[in-house]
Amino acid sequence: MPERIQLRYPAKYELRSMLHFIVHGMRLTIALAIVLMACASPTIQPPTQTAQATKGIGSSAAEINAALATIATQTALPSADYQIGPEDLLQITLHNIPEATSYQAQSSPIASYRVTPRTVTLRVSQQGMITLPLLGEIRVLGSTSAGLEQELRNRYDKYIYNPDVGVLVAEYRQRVSVMGSVQKPGVFELSGPKTVIDILAMAGGVTERAGTQVHIYRQGAKGRESYVIDLLVLASNARLINADNAGLITMPVQAGDVINVPLAGTFFVDGAVKSPGPYPLARRYSLTMALATAGGVDRELYSSDISIFRRQGSGMENISLDLDAILAGSAADPQIEADDVIIVPISGARYFVKRFVGQLFSMGGITPPIAGS
Repeated sequence: MPERIQLRYPAKYELRSMLHFIVHGMRLTIALAIVLMACASPTIQPPTQTAQATKGIGSSAAEINAALATIATQTALPSADYQIGPEDLLQITLHNIPEATSYQAQSSPIASYRVTPRTVTLRVSQQGMITLPLLGEIRVLGSTSAGLEQELRNRYDKYIYNPDVGVLVAEYRQRVSVMGSVQKPGVFELSGPKTVIDILAMAGGVTERAGTQVHIYRQGAKGRESYVIDLLVLASNARLINADNAGLITMPVQAGDVINVPLAGTFFVDGAVKSPGPYPLARRYSLTMALATAGGVDRELYSSDISIFRRQGSGMENISLDLDAILAGSAADPQIEADDVIIVPISGARYFVKRFVGQLFSMGGITPPIAGS
């Protein structure tokens, strides 16, 4: 019995020693391979990004709304007069209507008339028409107060010597519709001359989901008209804009105008990034800015061979890019378009190091180096 015990203990001790030697040998071999791989790869800082790339991202809605407020303070009220529209209430006064008494007519036919103002209050119909004594139906849609006064003088001149006519808009009832990515979309009544920027302010400004354009649709004399305003251009040059170069943003609105702020497009980021998912394309993004929006790449897993899948007609185009070259400045940083899908592949070697070798080293309290760091 003692002899059997003496034979078993040496065999167990030799087996443990051999396993310990093999494990240490594997660690040394893998560590040497990792060091060689790290030395062979150039050291490039991956986009965990932040300072430079995220500096340009900011809150685009806040920037645009601030720019609109700046432009509003730097531009004067519209020079164009208010244009009469449906449901407006007009007060029309004829200041020199002759009125005669019977005594005056008998004693002095020449001086038998006195001047008496006559005022009528009329609501403009949906068709833009009003009806006046002697003149019948008159189209007033789109006319200004001054323009209508002149037209009425010409018409009453047939019946009254040197007619003196005044037109006052007593009640404004024009409506403008605002839709899309604004804080308070809806139908707004105009209480006097208003510009596009005034209406956007009444709608509470644009939201974080707003795109970079404002579309204005109008029914003009020659049919449907449309205008486009680039909000990013305004936001970038707000301090330089004045009444002379403000352009469409200070254009007076008209009854029936529709102002639309379309939703921003969307781009998608997937793969070795910290926050994969869809993101609104609320401003112009480069690839590095888009990756920063997604939290930056996972530097322990990412591969530099990035793909952007872009819609082209009925198909998809695969754009292959080298992220390390872009970060090093030797390749252009491309612009992202709506519906782009950005894929950051997971590096097989880095994944192996992080998932398997890392666990093996953690058993011995050693942190493995990462290639490229």
